[in-house]
Amino acid sequence: MGLFKISPTQIFNKAKQQGSSEENDAVSAIIGSYGQWQLMMNLILPLFAFPSTFHLYLPTFTTKLTDFWCKRPANLSSLPIEYWINYSQPIDACSVRMLPAGITAESIMNNTAPMLDSFLRCTEWDYDRSEVGNTIISEWDLICDKASLTTLSEVAFLISVGVGGVLGGWFSDKFGRKRILMGMIALQSVLGILSIFVRTFVQYILVRLALGLVSVSVVYAAFVLSVELVDGPWVTIAGSLNFFPLPSAYIIVSLVSMALPDWRDLQLAVAIPGPCLLLLWFLIPESPRWLLSIGKIQEAKMVLEKAAKFNNRTYTEDFDKILTSHITNNKRENPSVLMLFKGYLLKRTFCLFVAWFSMSIAYYGLVLNIGKFNLGNLHVTSIILAAVEIPAIALSIPILFKTGRRTPVFASMIVCGLACIASELFSVSLGNTWVIISCLMIGKFTISATNVMLPIYTAELYPTVIRNLGVGATQVAAGLALICIPYLWDLTALNAHLPMSTLALLSIAGGGVILLLPDTKSAKNEMAEAADAACDGTFQSTENTL
Repeated sequence: MGLFKISPTQIFNKAKQQGSSEENDAVSAIIGSYGQWQLMMNLILPLFAFPSTFHLYLPTFTTKLTDFWCKRPANLSSLPIEYWINYSQPIDACSVRMLPAGITAESIMNNTAPMLDSFLRCTEWDYDRSEVGNTIISEWDLICDKASLTTLSEVAFLISVGVGGVLGGWFSDKFGRKRILMGMIALQSVLGILSIFVRTFVQYILVRLALGLVSVSVVYAAFVLSVELVDGPWVTIAGSLNFFPLPSAYIIVSLVSMALPDWRDLQLAVAIPGPCLLLLWFLIPESPRWLLSIGKIQEAKMVLEKAAKFNNRTYTEDFDKILTSHITNNKRENPSVLMLFKGYLLKRTFCLFVAWFSMSIAYYGLVLNIGKFNLGNLHVTSIILAAVEIPAIALSIPILFKTGRRTPVFASMIVCGLACIASELFSVSLGNTWVIISCLMIGKFTISATNVMLPIYTAELYPTVIRNLGVGATQVAAGLALICIPYLWDLTALNAHLPMSTLALLSIAGGGVILLLPDTKSAKNEMAEAADAACDGTFQSTENTL
C-alpha cells in the first residue's frame, strides 16, 4: 500500500466501481451503508497489515551497514580498535597489512612496530554493534566483494511483492477474501518463524522471496474485504483506514529493535502477531458481495443476517428476493491493453506512469533508506519520520472529500521534492542534524499524503470499462520503482548528494506531469462517471465517484 507497492489500488478501484446507492445495492439495502458492524470490521481488518509491514521494514535494521574492521589476531586482542585500524588497515577494511613476527600491542601503541608494505585480503571481520546488534551483514560478512548481496536480498523481497500484487488479486477473486486472508497470514507466520532458523544466505533469500509474495496477498485480501463491507463515501474512509498501520508498524519495529538488536530476535518478535490474528477467523466474515457474485446466496444471507442484527437493522420477508434480484451480471467486457495507449488515454497513461514511478521512488526512498541518512540515532530518526505519516494520512481524508484531486497531488509531490533538496543544501551549509531531519519530516509528510491520494485519483481518470486494467498497468511503474529503490544509494559512488537529488527531482517531475491531467472532483466529471458506469465486479450499481 502505496505496503508495499504494496499498493492495492486495483482493489480500491474495484470497490469504487462496485459501490452503489443503498436503494440499488442488496448489501446496503439490508445492513446499511455503514453501521456498528462495518465499523468493527474496519477497525479489525487493518490489523492484518501490521505483520506484512513489519517484514517490509525489517531491513532498515537487519541490513544496517555499520563500521567494520579486519579482526585482530589473538595476540593483539588487548590492542584498542583505533590503534589496530590505523596500523593495519590504512586503505580499507577489506585488506590488512601483513604483520611482522613478534609484533606486540605495546609496539603498535608507541609507534615502534615495523610497517610492512605487503597487504593480504581480510577474511574475518568485527563490527560496530553500538547501534544495532548482529545483522545479516555481520552474520554472513556481506561486505567488500560481497557487499552487493545485501541489495540483492532487498530486491528479491520487493520483486516478489510486485508479483504477489498480481497473484494476490487473482487468488482473492478466485477463492474468496477470507480464505486467502487467513491462509496467507498462516503461511506468513510460518515463513516468519522459519526465517530465524536459516543458516545460509541463500536460504535467507528464498524465505524473503516467499515472504514478499505472501505478505502482499495478505494486505490485498484484507483491503478488499474492508471496502466491500461498506458503500458510498464510506469506501474512501474504509480504504484510508488501511494506511494507518504503515507508520504505526514502522514505529513498532523501531522500538522492538532497540530492545532486541539481534536480527534473529527481532525477526521472531515481529513474526509472533501473525499467529494471533488467526483467532479472528471466527469473527471475520466472507465478503457478502463476493458471495453474491458467485451465486452463493445462502452463505451471503447468513453473513448479512448477522450483520443486520448487529446494526439493529430490520428487513422484510422478501430477504431472499432482494438477494436473488441483485446477483451480479457476470457478463463483462474484455478491454484490450492497447486501449490505454489510444486517444486521450495515451496521455493519461504516460503521465500516470511517470507519477507512480516518481511517487514510489520518493515514498519508499525515504521509508526504506532511513538507515543510510546517518542522522544521529537510527531508531529515533525512524520513529520521528514514521510519526509524521499518521497526521498526513488523516489529513488526506477530508482533502479527498473537500477539494479536487489534481492540486493536492501536485502540491504534495512538489513540496516533497523541495524539502528533499533543502535537506541536502542544509547538510552542506549548516550540517545541523535536526534541521535536516525537519526537512525530511516535511518531505515524508507530503509524500505520505500523496500515497493515499494518488490511487484514488488514478482510478477516477480511467473509464469504467478499462479502469481495472488502467489502474493495474500503473502498478508496473510502481513495481519498477520498487526494484530501483535498493540501488538508489549506490549513486553515492558518483556523488554523495546524488541519491537525494535524484529522489527530489523525480518527485518534482512527478508532480509536474500531474498538471497535464484533468481534475476529477467536479460535478461535470461526476455526471460523466455516472453515465459511464456499468455493471462490473461484485456490485450491481451505478458508479460512485468519490
